[in-house]
Amino acid sequence: MRLLAILATSCFVSSMSMRIVDPVVPDIARDLAIDTASVAMLASLYAFPYALAQPVLGAFGDAFGKARIIKIALAVLALCLAASALAPTFASLSVARLVGGAAAGGIIPLAFAIVGDRFPMSERQIALSRVLTAIIAGQLTGSIGSGLIASMFGWRVATAGATSLALIAFVVTLWQLRPAPGVQRQAPSLKEFIDGYRAVFANPRSVVCFAAVFAEGIVIFGLFPYVAILLEERGAGGLKEAGFVLAGFGFGGFVYTALVRLMLGRLGFYKLILAGGIVSGIGLALLSLGTSWPREMATFLIVGVGFYMIHNSLQTQATELAPHNRGSAVAMHAFFMFLGQAFGPVVYGIGLAGLGSTWVLLMAGASMGLLGVATAWGLKARSAVTIPEVAGQAGT
Repeated sequence: MRLLAILATSCFVSSMSMRIVDPVVPDIARDLAIDTASVAMLASLYAFPYALAQPVLGAFGDAFGKARIIKIALAVLALCLAASALAPTFASLSVARLVGGAAAGGIIPLAFAIVGDRFPMSERQIALSRVLTAIIAGQLTGSIGSGLIASMFGWRVATAGATSLALIAFVVTLWQLRPAPGVQRQAPSLKEFIDGYRAVFANPRSVVCFAAVFAEGIVIFGLFPYVAILLEERGAGGLKEAGFVLAGFGFGGFVYTALVRLMLGRLGFYKLILAGGIVSGIGLALLSLGTSWPREMATFLIVGVGFYMIHNSLQTQATELAPHNRGSAVAMHAFFMFLGQAFGPVVYGIGLAGLGSTWVLLMAGASMGLLGVATAWGLKARSAVTIPEVAGQAGT
């Protein structure tokens, strides 16, 4: 469907922009004469504004149209990527990543909300998985592309390439993405803003969904900025190898999208979440062995399969928490996810310094296993609870 292809284009760029820094942390540190631990915090600097912008962008999407907000966000993101490539200092690079993070927050969550608006629940998880394919492709491009290009030409050239792709996506989206016909919108008000989020949290499943994605953000994505650092410390590889290792996670996502229909048919919704926690937990525990980079890439593939088994299920739930305020619901999903991603590098930094990589990765694996159990149980326990309806209309 053309709509999914257009949304996939914008989501590809947003996802790519998140991951381009991860494999090149050591290169940025050498270029700007700053320690790697500080550069690793760029992940948090990107994720915090992404999270904090969600309550506003979600409500704006419901009020002004999700398609319009996506276009504006893409334009700002492209400018910030260009500023990152030209940044003369670590401070200016930090500002560009901070603003870029806030802009990126207006793309993927609102694209998911558009899917929620235009696809019935029976088709929604499959439709979301199609957009998810583009998001994973963006992660792969950001990880492999950034690592390979930076190993030959430096991180600035890699970021300039990302800027070009963002500009292309902006032109395509500006030209092709149209709002749903016949949608009536009202000027936003503070009361509607508050009522919209009250409707989201009136659904008892919201607490489980948001707590789960917050934990995912910490345990899974908090590790990413340290992959290149750990590989260099072990003598297992550099920027290029780090890009391939991180790409394993994206390949795991592709495996999931290829098998999602089969998995849902065989396992059902709740067992899919439970199995995802166990699979990703085993993968993280295996990373503690510290083997060669090809084996670590294969292990990241396992982590990726398990993660998306949980995460795609939670994305589907988020689109149904408050059907009349879907933009706000998906924005809250992204808010907690990226809040977790913002805290993740800090948590891992403290853990790696105090306990070492082996214990930290074993604890991360156990955490994901427990998360799968707790999330499946929590959602199932709340499945029969009556959810109050709130009047309104979600537009795209």
